[in-house]
Amino acid sequence: MSSDSTAAALLTVVAGSLILPLLLVGGIFLVIGLNTGSTPGPYTVVFAKAGDECGATGQYLDASTGDPLRCMGPGVLRDASLEFPGFSREQNDEIRRWLATLAEDGELSVFDHRSVQAKIDGIAAGLPPGIRVERESGSTRIWIGSGLTVAGLLLLSGFAWRWRRNRWAGY
Repeated sequence: MSSDSTAAALLTVVAGSLILPLLLVGGIFLVIGLNTGSTPGPYTVVFAKAGDECGATGQYLDASTGDPLRCMGPGVLRDASLEFPGFSREQNDEIRRWLATLAEDGELSVFDHRSVQAKIDGIAAGLPPGIRVERESGSTRIWIGSGLTVAGLLLLSGFAWRWRRNRWAGY
């Protein structure tokens, strides 16, 4: 009986050391993968106010004037420069001129915000595939997280089934 309890304790330690890391790492990958699509892409303009937080991607502009913002986010201090990856100097200048024209009447409206984003999207859509920077997808992380989580759950159910079978065999 003593060797049975030692074996059960050893099995519990082995199960915990295999299953918990699989479930934790799988869960982390799932959360990161699911949240990846919610961040601004490389061609996204975020209209914000001074003092708002910013992320690592996207261009942050003042909501009323269209001027680039200096903003802080989690571990990030950055200046928006209104330079989009893959855009030529002329294309970036075109966006700046468009913003300046829209801001001439004093303040940018929500319609102005949408028209600026539409202009940027139009230019980005015309970039050749080798130059256009694609938005990061979380699908790989989701697949890895799902695989690790499923493996952890399968191991857990296997250990639980084995434990239950051994427990009922003793009665």
